[in-house]
Amino acid sequence: MSLLSPMWLYALILLPLYLWGARCYGWHKQFWLTLSVFFLILSLTRPVIPEKPISVEESGSDVILAVDVSYSMRATDVAPTRLDAAKQVLKQIVARDRKDRFGVLAHTTSAIILSPLTKDTELLEHLFGSLDESQIITKGTEVMSALELARKMSHAQHPLLVLFTDGGDQLSYEKESAYAEEKGLRVCIVMLATSGGSTLPSENGSLKDEEGHIVVSSRNDAINAVAEQSGGKVIDGADADAVIEWIERERSEDFAGESTVTRYEELFYFPLVLALIAFVLAYTSVGERVSKVLIPLLALVGMSAHAGVLDYPYQTLGKYEYSHGNYERSAQWYYHIDSPQGKFNRAASLYKGGKYAEALAVYRQVRSNDPIFKSKIFYNMGNAHIRLSEFENARQALLKSLTLRYSRQADQNLKAIAIAQEQKSLNVRKEKKDQFTSDENKPTGEGKKTKEGGASNMQSDIASSGAGDAGKKAQADPRFSTSQGKAALSSKQYELINQRSVHETKPW
Repeated sequence: MSLLSPMWLYALILLPLYLWGARCYGWHKQFWLTLSVFFLILSLTRPVIPEKPISVEESGSDVILAVDVSYSMRATDVAPTRLDAAKQVLKQIVARDRKDRFGVLAHTTSAIILSPLTKDTELLEHLFGSLDESQIITKGTEVMSALELARKMSHAQHPLLVLFTDGGDQLSYEKESAYAEEKGLRVCIVMLATSGGSTLPSENGSLKDEEGHIVVSSRNDAINAVAEQSGGKVIDGADADAVIEWIERERSEDFAGESTVTRYEELFYFPLVLALIAFVLAYTSVGERVSKVLIPLLALVGMSAHAGVLDYPYQTLGKYEYSHGNYERSAQWYYHIDSPQGKFNRAASLYKGGKYAEALAVYRQVRSNDPIFKSKIFYNMGNAHIRLSEFENARQALLKSLTLRYSRQADQNLKAIAIAQEQKSLNVRKEKKDQFTSDENKPTGEGKKTKEGGASNMQSDIASSGAGDAGKKAQADPRFSTSQGKAALSSKQYELINQRSVHETKPW
């Protein structure tokens, strides 16, 4: 059994305080009312029994979200700023549209891929929060670079391109319109600027031109020709509903596949019924007699209320078997822990034992809102794909890992994949001279390297019963701040955004 909403358990802290404050009103009635609230809180945690996962067929469109991140997007005529309004719409789109794949690119005078096509909404939401306009200094907009890169991102016949912009600064977009029509791009322009325009903030107040005049940036409706000629649409303002409606109307089967869905048997009605019974007994004489027997038993029940208390022995045994090289046994013990960290540890044990395909299947089941932890999951998935010689899948996983958090190991592995694909001569089983690094997520306290499977990629909570090393790294890493809500992009990505040209075949 597991709890889908365990955060409600924190409400149990209020029960002792309530009993202490109500002790003068009679123990009989207060005991049953407290018990009723206890079962009600337990019902709100949604206790469930996981059932066997099922595979569901799915299909949808390739949607590329292109964001103009040039200096003019800092204008405030669309509150709070044009870029912030764009990020809010982006988050709403990926949160509400579960059918399509989304890719993200940013462009100024050049364009760069921020995320390849994916259905991972958590990754995309972290990505949108990480866009820091203060790191972007380029002034000017080149729409053609965004169109060309969007076309390369998808092999679909008619991919959908949603362009968040203020119109740029060109007088004519005939060339861009012809390109979009020729390449089958259907472009939706989300115009994030007003006719009156706005000044642009700078360190000295408002941005000024070379002659000392204050710069006012307003909308450029010339770009609407791109949408009209490609059969798309122009949306005025940050209207997420209109964008989603357009995507649904233009949806086609650009991709097809299967996804794994976990079903649960709900058990909330059991504690709910007990809560109602306890409430009735609070106002009857029967409850007064029964309470004398139940008070000693309640202490025993309360000891097992916490969701993870039974996971500790499995965690300890899993750690013991892992440290002694018994990776299959370690994976079996971690199988009994249904938390994201437990699944992560199980997958790491399978990877260490050389069962890379099984490890990948378990990694795909891990869900987390922590960008640091999510980055490690994608990093380990990339290493597993490398061991299986699935280099394209490995590249996609490592790109996602680098999107959430830059790490030297992931960057080196990504470069090694490119070299392997070009030279056609990579030996992924060679341990001593391996080109790929997977020591970043090595568990604490491990003694010597073993020869089973690949190098260890396990970052787990086996050193303690707390949040584990992943939580410690999140606190120590200056590139991530939970107070700011941003998992910073790498400096290389900002460098590519700011420069005026990119590698055409490898834009990342």
